Amino acid sequence: MSVRFEAGQRVRLPGAESFSTIDDARETQDGWRLYLQGDDGGIAKVNLSSSEAALAETLAEDGAAEPAKVLAGLWTEWMKASTLDAKATALATTPLRPYAHKTNAVYGAMLPQPRLRFLLADEPGTGKTIMAGLYLREMQRLGFVRRALIVVPAHLVSKWQADFARFFGGGLRRIRASTVQEGALGVAHDLWIVSLDLAAVNPAVQEAIRPDLAGWDVIVIDEAHRLTPTASAYYRVGELLCRHTPRALLMTATPHRGKDWLFRALMHLVDPDVFAPAESSDGSSRLQVTMWPR
Repeated sequence: MSVRFEAGQRVRLPGAESFSTIDDARETQDGWRLYLQGDDGGIAKVNLSSSEAALAETLAEDGAAEPAKVLAGLWTEWMKASTLDAKATALATTPLRPYAHKTNAVYGAMLPQPRLRFLLADEPGTGKTIMAGLYLREMQRLGFVRRALIVVPAHLVSKWQADFARFFGGGLRRIRASTVQEGALGVAHDLWIVSLDLAAVNPAVQEAIRPDLAGWDVIVIDEAHRLTPTASAYYRVGELLCRHTPRALLMTATPHRGKDWLFRALMHLVDPDVFAPAESSDGSSRLQVTMWPR
């Protein structure tokens, strides 16, 4: 590939200790003639043969992107590289040997996102609980997640606790009404699970799990299709948690059950900045977003 120079580039010539800025560059019959600006503002003319030009180092132009976006891109590339061998990660301390689709979801799609907003919509029995557990343990291991809340229907609380005890070392503590009454949610414990039904009907529990009070780094909601505007108490819990927690993982085997507006309402919870509030099929019932304190 032929070498090209242009004004404004930063270049280090063969044998030079530092980079210089090109003030002007002209291609010649034998190579290039560069006019380089020095630190003192002076201009030096340098003639390079084709072979010498091929040895010159150039710096890529700074695109002046927003720092947050640059860091997010760097995070994505770093996580892709660092999780190529999943056995070197959290899996090294568990008997779990997940199927390929699970490692692809966690290590290929979820971990590379610095601020996860994700709908995991695999079929029943494909191991969504395992994938959520892997994600949580990896993010804890990396130091990006400390406190996490898992919200599930009441009949699944024990199963989640049993799966965590079997595969991830346990530590998943249940929030009950008595937990809130005794102020136990404020203890130095990281992983909590609460029944969606309790959170929906108990004002004290709902107040205690507010992200601005509890400080959740990630929220996981199983059976997320239950969070619909037609079940307003459940949907308010979803609003409360998803809108003000930096990372949200919603899981369901039935994300779309034939009504587009209900699906759009679910996606609004996944990422309200991307998916606008939904309307019912007749346009008469627009979802009203509850503005909880930050």
